[in-house]
Amino acid sequence: LLAFKWRVLAQLLSQGFGVLYTDPSTVLVSDPFEALYRDADIEAMSLGWDDPSSYGYNHVIDDPSMGFTRFCHGSRIVGYEPSLFFASPTPEALALASRMQAHAAAESLSSASRWEMARLEREAFLSELWMPSHKLYVSTGAIVRVLNYMCFVNSKFMFRQLRHDKLSSVTPVLVTINYHTDVERRMQAVFDRYHEHNKALLQALPLADNAGDPSQSVPANPCDGARSWMASAEANDLAKRAIAESPWAWGGVAGFEFARGGELRTPWGAGHWGVHSELPDTLFADFVGSKHNLRFSHGVAVSNRCGDSNVVLLRSVKNANLRQ
Repeated sequence: LLAFKWRVLAQLLSQGFGVLYTDPSTVLVSDPFEALYRDADIEAMSLGWDDPSSYGYNHVIDDPSMGFTRFCHGSRIVGYEPSLFFASPTPEALALASRMQAHAAAESLSSASRWEMARLEREAFLSELWMPSHKLYVSTGAIVRVLNYMCFVNSKFMFRQLRHDKLSSVTPVLVTINYHTDVERRMQAVFDRYHEHNKALLQALPLADNAGDPSQSVPANPCDGARSWMASAEANDLAKRAIAESPWAWGGVAGFEFARGGELRTPWGAGHWGVHSELPDTLFADFVGSKHNLRFSHGVAVSNRCGDSNVVLLRSVKNANLRQ
């Protein structure tokens, strides 16, 4: 079915038709064609939830060993959603559709779950739109415009931010339920809110659903309880690692240091850290009024902020220098 989707799209583009592809889990609030710019080969929904994640930001890696050229600048962006995009009838968009059809045909999807199929399609879509030509690989050259995430809304932004009162004046063009599995009731909640002017169900639903990918377990992110340094943390392997591999770069910003005794030094001010009282494989790091829970794996740490579940990646600057 995935290859068939892209084959039909390629056929329509080749006949000169522009195509707005929407997943069935989309609720239309107004006419989406009136919100298109039609100045790019592909106009794609973002999987992001704010300006930096949706449109990209300057990601800086600090390598002190390089002296005055220590700062390496790059770009980071959250992926695009291949279940909602507009393709203009251009040679580049047609080349992208043909390339995506080839990706889908090459993958062994007969036994893949819907989660695996969605992941593979998203990875291929992002790769083809972002990857520059190099070595034997030739880019399709398709120019992408990222659709406004407050107009073309993914369900993470919908349930994480847009449904709250401070954004009540914002009316989306459409909402796609792509971050959740309980699609029907969330579509109903969105329909009720924008077509029936009843927000009760939208407010009642939890941020995340209870199903998700059955092959994955969603870890809890408790933020209450004791969050102070305890003497027993001195012997904790995770705490030892955090100290030994300091300083770290927080979202690309260096100068994040786990010091002994629970002292936390950050570019934004002092804080405190320690071993989470409920999750022995997790550290807490609290600074400038925000609480964060950190899990470590494969040379990096992932921070999950309490309150809004914002995710930040940490890397050890010391380890990066040792690899030089």
